[in-house]
Amino acid sequence: MSARTTVSRRTFLSAAGAAALSVPLAACGATAASDGGTPGKVRLTYGTISVPKSRGVLEKTLKDQGITVEWVGPFPNHAPSMQAVVGGSADFSFGGSTTPADQAILSGAGLVYVAWGASTPRTTAIVARPGSGISHVSDLVGKGVAVNKAGLGEFLLVAALEKYNVPKERVKFVYMNPPEASAAFGSGQIDAWSIWQGFREIAEVQYGATPIFVDNDELDFTIDFSSYLVRRDYAEKNADVIRAVIKAFKEDYDWQNQHYAESLRIGNTVSNYPGAVIDKMAAKNVQTTLSLMNDDGIAQLQRGADWLAERKILTRKIDIADHSVKL
Repeated sequence: MSARTTVSRRTFLSAAGAAALSVPLAACGATAASDGGTPGKVRLTYGTISVPKSRGVLEKTLKDQGITVEWVGPFPNHAPSMQAVVGGSADFSFGGSTTPADQAILSGAGLVYVAWGASTPRTTAIVARPGSGISHVSDLVGKGVAVNKAGLGEFLLVAALEKYNVPKERVKFVYMNPPEASAAFGSGQIDAWSIWQGFREIAEVQYGATPIFVDNDELDFTIDFSSYLVRRDYAEKNADVIRAVIKAFKEDYDWQNQHYAESLRIGNTVSNYPGAVIDKMAAKNVQTTLSLMNDDGIAQLQRGADWLAERKILTRKIDIADHSVKL
């Protein structure tokens, strides 16, 4: 698939997709070319809370190296940021979930992994509305649970049902993006929601939601990771730019790990969450490591992808090494 091809969101996450490219990566150059980006400029996507964008240090760090940053977003989750990359309006996805990234690749997006991250504690949770009668995973039978399709929310719900021996077909999976799900949860259209940090705390603070299944407490290994992806043609032409960008992101994560509460307040200039939501997030003191793709990252992502494929969350198996670039 050409980097110029536009992939619709439906196609991006569909079960029936073209096979992803697996051509070996050519030797990488130091500067951008016409089909692989704009020389001296990088377009970075960002999410609803973006500490690097709001803090400004990453942008200055790259500018000192002759690289101008253009921010594209904000995006509520990883899938639309990858769609922007595939469509040619951005160069990097924003460090989101590997689950939709795997499915995007399987659906024909010509993307490759260039960096991966892991966070502790893992705070994604299934939360239940007050008055829903749901206090345990077994109570989800006959209920509607909002999840993002082929993403972090769907995987966590499948894992929860499997752990507590609840047949998947007895629970209604309601496929929604986070902003849609937040409105539906708040209005009582759905009973529960499988969701990650930020939106989770909004549900707890604003709607009185109660977590009934938390990733870090319930699962004994990590299935989903943070990830940065670029188009394959971009990776072929911009190795030095990719190294510089990921190094700058890593330095920003290292600072955030030491100043977590402050980093959330800085990042909140994008999302404008209520103070009580930020305080609840800050109490978890999430620590994140980030690395360029390496053998350990490929192995970890492969283990998670195999788990997802075995449970039909991914449409088929994926070979992570074929879609990763080690720089």
